[in-house]
Amino acid sequence: MSLQEECLVLLADNDQSLCSAVSEYLSSVGIKTALAYDGVQAMEMLEQIRPHVVIADLKMPKMDGLEFLKNAGKMISTTPVIITALDPDLDVAVKTVQSGAYDYILKPYQFELLLQKINQAIKSTRLMRENFMLNEMVSLYDITTRLTTTHNLDELLDITFQFCLEVSEAESGSLQLIDKENQELVMVRQKAINTSSVRSPLADLTEWTISKWVFTNGKSLLLADGKTTPETGLNFSRQDISSALSVPIKVSGETIGVVNLNRTSKSPPFTLFNKSVIDVLASQAGVAINNANLYHSINQKLDELMLISSYSERLMGLVDKYDVIRCLYETAIRNFPLDFMGFLVVQRRTHEFMYWSRGEVEEDIVREIRREVIESFNTAVSGHISERKVFIRRINLSTKTSGHLKLPLAFRYVIPVVWEDLKFGAIFFGSSREMPGESEKKALLSSLVSQTRIALTNSKLYSDMKENYIRTIKALAIAVDAKDTYTHGHSENVMNIAEEIAREMKIDEKNVGIIRDAGLLHDIGKIGIPGYILNKPGPLTYEEFNGIMKTHSTLGANIVKDVPFLHDLHDLILHHHEHYNGGGYPDNLKEDQIPIGARILHVADAFEAMTSNRPYRDSLGKKEAIKRLIEGSGKQFDPVVIKAFLRVASRKNWLDENSSIDEMQPSQRQEV
Repeated sequence: MSLQEECLVLLADNDQSLCSAVSEYLSSVGIKTALAYDGVQAMEMLEQIRPHVVIADLKMPKMDGLEFLKNAGKMISTTPVIITALDPDLDVAVKTVQSGAYDYILKPYQFELLLQKINQAIKSTRLMRENFMLNEMVSLYDITTRLTTTHNLDELLDITFQFCLEVSEAESGSLQLIDKENQELVMVRQKAINTSSVRSPLADLTEWTISKWVFTNGKSLLLADGKTTPETGLNFSRQDISSALSVPIKVSGETIGVVNLNRTSKSPPFTLFNKSVIDVLASQAGVAINNANLYHSINQKLDELMLISSYSERLMGLVDKYDVIRCLYETAIRNFPLDFMGFLVVQRRTHEFMYWSRGEVEEDIVREIRREVIESFNTAVSGHISERKVFIRRINLSTKTSGHLKLPLAFRYVIPVVWEDLKFGAIFFGSSREMPGESEKKALLSSLVSQTRIALTNSKLYSDMKENYIRTIKALAIAVDAKDTYTHGHSENVMNIAEEIAREMKIDEKNVGIIRDAGLLHDIGKIGIPGYILNKPGPLTYEEFNGIMKTHSTLGANIVKDVPFLHDLHDLILHHHEHYNGGGYPDNLKEDQIPIGARILHVADAFEAMTSNRPYRDSLGKKEAIKRLIEGSGKQFDPVVIKAFLRVASRKNWLDENSSIDEMQPSQRQEV
């Protein structure tokens, strides 16, 4: 196809005869023409028909050639305008070219010369457009390469929006993405835009209404001078914007966002070519954004799996339910913006509500949350737990807290912790701030709680196994006491006394339990001691005491050392006959070398032994026994433990009111 066959020329001249003659000639060589007889009419036709070349007279009525050049340049900057004039004025010719005219020709002109000028203008414009398109295609290739080599969403949005502004030469605009959770468009990038316009419709046509139409219909919009395609039913009435381009961002046919671009009245309107370029870019951006979201989602899932895995590993070594709950709290605080957590711990008789808060919180608020958790638990298991049977206890963690907890809580989530017939309780997670990606965060918290439930189940099984094993060992202890007819009930008495001393010394609950169990089993090794030695009515010989009787602590320690949940008892059973000054057995430890639990057992064991009937003597009585304990303070016994024992003895009315450490003298008799 020749240049002439695809060309449309607008002739603008008040000389109608000349216009007709030129039109007839150009038609004869295959060029279509349109005629205008003044500047205003030429401007109207310029907008309607978009000619390839304009031939305009310098002296047109209503709007001369220079003014026409100025207005036409704003509308279609790539259409060449050839100015014709009767006067051969060089200054005027220069001025017209400086004003944007492609060429200048004097009247009367030869038609062949005019045709030559038209062909040159078409070739020049086509070359310019081809160069422009080539540059745009190269730019699109470069931008596509950049989009496909990054998985960072923020970087992708920056690249996409900046390039859209540059390639379209837009003065303002916005990039909006769909928030699937709330089903609304959210502005993620903008330039010179009133951000309120994307959230609420205004009286005039704004980015919000344009975006909504484009997103809903999945079609691009090109708007200029108050007009758009008829089927939209939109009227563009923004005074500060003369032209707007809105393009959907799609992935596999699904619209995920919108690009809005605007030009002011100082710039020519957007063209179909601009629309085509932005369409291509939006398509590439949609794929890149989707890939970035998938990449982020995969990494997020991997992080979540790593969190669950590491949390499970931490739980593997925990058998105490309170340690499990503390581990959950510490993990949740490190990985979530939480300000309050509460765990309803369901037990046989009374229950606990263990809470942590980031800062001080009023008791009324804690009780309110406790009520909410109890109601959720009762609903989940058809239970009947009463508030008055649930005691509140605050737990302290390593996380620093200060100030007061901000209320109300924007995020609240209660999860019952139950599995089949095991009803452990329920946990509350709260935050004073909104939780980004709330549904995903809830799912991850639920996964952590599921791991916690497994750990609590294992803890319960472990506790049941331990209890059964303790029953077995207790039966052995009873068998030992039965073997020694003079010490019936000795082990249980030592257990109770040791527990009271430990509590008096403010030892933590976990170690109190260890001391209590060790008290029950401290003489388990005597099951390997011959009965004739245990029940010998007179003093033991050197060989009987040092060679046989002293081995009972080592024998007992060996019995429990290979049992995982009795391992903590090993050192206490082994060293419960060590003396504070180093004179005991089996290892001659002294002072702090001796485990504190063993020092407590030593005092409890000695007191119980002195107040019991033995084969070699009758009971000494409580007051005499206490006197001898005081005499042995700092020698056989730990002074701190003796003072704690004396406070226990005072409460039980075992202590002579006149007894004191200073008044007592050391005893010569050692009890075994």
